[in-house]
Amino acid sequence: MTPTLTLTDVSGSTLTEAVCLSFRLEKERYTPFTTLTARFLTSRSDFGNPASVAFRLDNQLLHQGVLDGLTMTKQKGMQTVQVSSRGFTSLLMQNQMAAGMLTGVTLQSLMEKYTVPGVTYESGITQTNYVWVKEGTSQWDAIVNYGYKYNQGYPYISGANQVRLTRSDGASITIGGDTLLSTGCGLDYTRMVSHIHMADADGNADAFSLENADATARNIARHRQISLDLQYAANPADCLAQKLRYSMRACQGVRAVYPGYHGEDLERHITLGSFAAGYISRMIVTGAGGRITTEVHLYRDKFCNLPEAT
Repeated sequence: MTPTLTLTDVSGSTLTEAVCLSFRLEKERYTPFTTLTARFLTSRSDFGNPASVAFRLDNQLLHQGVLDGLTMTKQKGMQTVQVSSRGFTSLLMQNQMAAGMLTGVTLQSLMEKYTVPGVTYESGITQTNYVWVKEGTSQWDAIVNYGYKYNQGYPYISGANQVRLTRSDGASITIGGDTLLSTGCGLDYTRMVSHIHMADADGNADAFSLENADATARNIARHRQISLDLQYAANPADCLAQKLRYSMRACQGVRAVYPGYHGEDLERHITLGSFAAGYISRMIVTGAGGRITTEVHLYRDKFCNLPEAT
């Protein structure tokens, strides 16, 4: 597979490099952007005023985003350029919404509040009655709140920069068990909250409370106090449940490493020999010395790989 790196400058002109020394591309279910670091050989002495980065494998666009950093190095007659970049969807976290109630909300209406170049979104998502926007809420936070109202799920980034609330229809990927380079599993309960308490409109701190049986069964005692969230004023229990579920993100999972890249993406189904099967929650694609490897993680939490979904 051939990696290529394209830099677009502020005038719109592009420069492409095709001799890759190394790269690392990562996507994660609860992180609303891809991250890329890549190092290429170059004959150029100047890249002008670059503004954005695109990375492809065999002409398939895997990453497109803002340029966070660029370093050029010349050593022993070899000149290289190294870039770091986050996908354009990272800007959704930096756009601040006006506080107040939004009615008749759709994913489209939230995405159109601020248009971010290169970012698309899933179509056909139905309207919800309202979304309450708190002071300081980002565009991404509003999408998260809308997503929970829509299907009690958590949005994610598909492809390079598509916001989705449901799984796409991509075909399942099968990796032979004899090609797996390593496998493993893990637990992380450091974020798990045992009890959450929300105040009412009068400021009574314990007006609404919910216990997390998964946490208390593990002898975890972590209490969180929050103020009244008007997003869930009609059903406070939904607010508490959502926050407890989010505190358990990525708490369990399995992982595998194998050669090549086979079109993996978040929430795409994959079978890893007889080791495991499920929907991808994290993926790290790396390349060096002409070899490419992929590492996938299948989370098992309250949003990913629920028992009926695997």
